[in-house]
Amino acid sequence: MLISKRNNIYLVYILSFSIILFILTGCANPGGSNEEITLEGEQLVEQWRFDSSGAINQAPLRAADVVVFVPNGGKLTAVDAATGQLRWEFGKPAEVWERAYATNGESVFAGLEGGKFAAIDLRSGKVRWEVDLGINVQVAPLVAGEVLYIPTTFVGPKLESDPEGKAKLFVLSIRDGKELWSFETDNYILQTPTYFNDVVYVGGSYYAPEIEVDEGGPMRIYALDAESGMPTWVYEEEHGFIKKMYATESSLAYIAYQDYIFGVDVQTGEMNWRRDTGNWVPSLMGTEDTLYFGSANTIVYALDANSGEVRWQQNIPEGTFNYLMGAPVRVQNDLYFLTQHGDIMALNALNGEILWHIPTGVTPREGLTVSGGWLYFGDIDGTVYGYSTEK
Repeated sequence: MLISKRNNIYLVYILSFSIILFILTGCANPGGSNEEITLEGEQLVEQWRFDSSGAINQAPLRAADVVVFVPNGGKLTAVDAATGQLRWEFGKPAEVWERAYATNGESVFAGLEGGKFAAIDLRSGKVRWEVDLGINVQVAPLVAGEVLYIPTTFVGPKLESDPEGKAKLFVLSIRDGKELWSFETDNYILQTPTYFNDVVYVGGSYYAPEIEVDEGGPMRIYALDAESGMPTWVYEEEHGFIKKMYATESSLAYIAYQDYIFGVDVQTGEMNWRRDTGNWVPSLMGTEDTLYFGSANTIVYALDANSGEVRWQQNIPEGTFNYLMGAPVRVQNDLYFLTQHGDIMALNALNGEILWHIPTGVTPREGLTVSGGWLYFGDIDGTVYGYSTEK
């Protein structure tokens, strides 16, 4: 069988997908909460820093009184949220996949090398339970109530790529790791799912060498009943690897490799809107019916999640190519984010007005987390920072 030049390029793209995974961001950013405390930029200062063993490629997560993160090639690490002092470390170096962790405030749920998955106690760093899924988990699971929705992959960093593998969505009990159900897809990789109204949406890329693609690649999203795992619809396009999804009552929004954001009708599984983002977008976050994201052309957007209409947009004025890293975080009516040049910025989430910005001088690889009046992020050198207004 003859394979076109573009198909050859596409095959190389698939088999070297680990490179793409290293630059994908925003997988586990919690997005903030209206119950959180807003930050005063004039009083926000660095309170502590912790030097780890490798670059921080996923935003640190705060849970209870600790901050957890995985340095590149390092261990799952927990430090005191107020002082930055080491609490505990888990696993051998590089045993925990650096982007594959999430928390419910009591445990950290993490993908381990060799297709294993574990729940680790936040206070002690001890294993609560561990299961062997048989497929690796390299992005964050979704925590929804007492249930874990765990995506898997056959292509990624340090894996022997199998683009014809059929990745599964595993659904486990948070309490004991017992499997409630699983769903085998025809995708070789799955992204972190999203959940709304008793439906879980999971998607990723699939192998189709007969499809000639100049930009993007075959992708597929499944809408699954959250109780039974039965699919209600399947959506296919050629937009490339999915980075993030967000669902509302009527629409499932997603961004992928192409420079667009898309909306899919949750009843029919058909695309109902598309919006040009102007450039590459690393991630997005949603609250109620509003989407927030930034593109590499330094524009930050707020979109109506149901129609794709722009509610506001704001240009980041602090330097050329100073785009938003990862997904922004909304706290009440403030929107916080970290930029490629290391600026912490705050916008009014309702109209996009710039409230304040703080240059840090760091070079980040991912966005930030805001929790309890504190702001946390890491840099390319492996340093994790804690900022607050506390004296």
